[in-house]
Amino acid sequence: MNIGILSARDRNYHPNQRLLEASRKRGHEARLIHPKHCRSLLAHGDMTIEGPGIRPEVLLPRIGATINDYALALIRHFELSGTQLINGFPAIALTRDKFLGLQTLAAGGIPVPRSILVSNPGNLERAVEDLGGCPVVVKALRSRQGEGVFLLEHPSDGAELVERFDARNLGLLVQEYIPPAGRLDVRLFVLGDWIPAAAALTPQEGNFRANIHQNGRARIFAPEPALVDLAIKAKRALGLDIAGVDIIIDRNGGPRVIEVNYSPGFKGLEAVSGLDIAAEIIHYVERVHARKNGDR
Repeated sequence: MNIGILSARDRNYHPNQRLLEASRKRGHEARLIHPKHCRSLLAHGDMTIEGPGIRPEVLLPRIGATINDYALALIRHFELSGTQLINGFPAIALTRDKFLGLQTLAAGGIPVPRSILVSNPGNLERAVEDLGGCPVVVKALRSRQGEGVFLLEHPSDGAELVERFDARNLGLLVQEYIPPAGRLDVRLFVLGDWIPAAAALTPQEGNFRANIHQNGRARIFAPEPALVDLAIKAKRALGLDIAGVDIIIDRNGGPRVIEVNYSPGFKGLEAVSGLDIAAEIIHYVERVHARKNGDR
C-alpha cells in the first residue's frame, strides 16, 4: 500500500518519523507530502494533483488545528480525486475550529464546557459576566498544543487578546474556568471504535493547562466504559476516523469534552504506555483500506 502523510513538518518530527517507520515495518511505501509541493488541477471535469511522487492510495492528513485554507482545499482535492482519506475534509474543516467543533458536539448531546463566541471587547466583558466573572479561559479558535490559550483574570485585559488574535474577523472563544484542584484531565486516543491508550495529565505547578507541550505530566490511565463511550461518541459526532479526545472531569465527577483533535500527537502516550501507537495507526489504515476494497 502507498501511504501519504500530509504534513508541514519534516521526518524528524516525532509522529512523522514513527509513522514512516511503522509503515516500512509493515511492508508499505510511505512518504511525507508537504502541501507547498502540491498543485491541484481542474480540467474538463477531471481532478488531478501534481507534485514529486504524489500518488498515495491512502492519505493521512497530519497538519493540525493551524491548517490553512490552502491545505484544507488540497485535502478536499485529494478526496475528490479518489484518494482514500483517514479523516476526511468535512471532519477536518469542523475540528480545526474550536468553536465549530464544540458546537457540533453540543448539538449531538455531548457535554462541553459553557462556552461563548465573541468578536469584540464589549461582548467579551459580557461573556465574563455570563460565566460568573473572572477567571475565565480565553482561546484562539485555531491553536494547538496549549498555545493561544489564556487565563483571563482581569476583564480589562480582554481587549488586548481581541486585537492579538483578530477576533473581529476570526472570533474568540471564552469558556468557564475549571480549577486544577480536584480536576482530572484525560486524553483518549481513538482509532475507529477502539481506544488503544489513554493518559491522565497533570498541569505543571502554576499552570492551568495540562498539555504535555506545556510541561504537563502524563501517566497511563484506564478509562471507565462510560468515558470510553463518550470519547467514541465525540469522535463519531465530528465524523472522524482517528482522534485525540480531551476530557476534563471536575471534582464532582462531571465530564466535559474540551476538544477533539484530528491529528493528535502520541509521543507522550507512547512514552507512558509503552505501546507502539504508530503501528496501531498503520494497522487501522490497513483495515480501513481492506474494507474499502472488499478484502476479507
